[in-house]
Amino acid sequence: MKGQTLVELLIAVGIFVIVISSFGLFILDSFVSTRLAKEMATANLLAEEGIEVTKSIKDNSWDDILVGNHGLVISGNNWVFEGSSEDISSLLKNGTRVIAVEEIEPPNADRKKITSIITWEFTPNRTQEIKLATYLTNWQKLSAGIEIRKPTNHTDILIKTTNPGSAYDYPDGTTWASTLYDGKGDSITFHTWEQTTKTYNSLSLKYRYHADQGIDDTYAVAYSTTGCAGAFTDLISPTSSGASDTTISVVLSPSQDLSQLCLKIYTNKIKGPDNANIYTRDIWTEGDF
Repeated sequence: MKGQTLVELLIAVGIFVIVISSFGLFILDSFVSTRLAKEMATANLLAEEGIEVTKSIKDNSWDDILVGNHGLVISGNNWVFEGSSEDISSLLKNGTRVIAVEEIEPPNADRKKITSIITWEFTPNRTQEIKLATYLTNWQKLSAGIEIRKPTNHTDILIKTTNPGSAYDYPDGTTWASTLYDGKGDSITFHTWEQTTKTYNSLSLKYRYHADQGIDDTYAVAYSTTGCAGAFTDLISPTSSGASDTTISVVLSPSQDLSQLCLKIYTNKIKGPDNANIYTRDIWTEGDF
């Protein structure tokens, strides 16, 4: 009986040890998974920030987007490239951020691949890495002899526009702002054009959009060459018609002061809400020099 009792005790102890060990491993694995998920989220945010910061550097000067590996620092309230990597150890253990700028094939001086790379030490024997990539285009130089200028700000008067900055962030219309017809009066005005760097032979204002079919509410698009408080001329007269992807333009004086150029959308709600939108894909000027 004593031998049997001892065997039963040993078995019970063995089962207890197995259960406790399994539970401990479960707790440890849960802790590791939670920590990894948290650090991955931080790394993703840092990688996304790297992409957005590089875009801002590109908007300031395409010539600063040099091929190679770069770190990021703030200098004079602006982000700039510095060194070949950036120390982010305060956010991730032994972490670094690298912005890799590469040429694309076939060679194109006005288009480059950007990869934001975050690397850190998760454990002494385990390194983690996150990569996000995009392509940047020198949209200010679409072709030789053409300078592209864009508005850089907006006044959302009726607060009826979603993502207004997307109306002038890219040249190819891949993003856009949407303005509801559900308002009465000036809905949104785009202004503060980029400064010119050339003397133009000719100049045109271009507006790319598409629109929903309204029931009775209308939209219109107008521009002013004498400031946002000046007289406006219609580019699109008041209408409720739908429109597919369309680009319209107007010829301006080659000597036009772009700081005085404004473009606005105005709407007229007639009855109940139509739930219709005009989608502003892109706004820009083309100066031929």
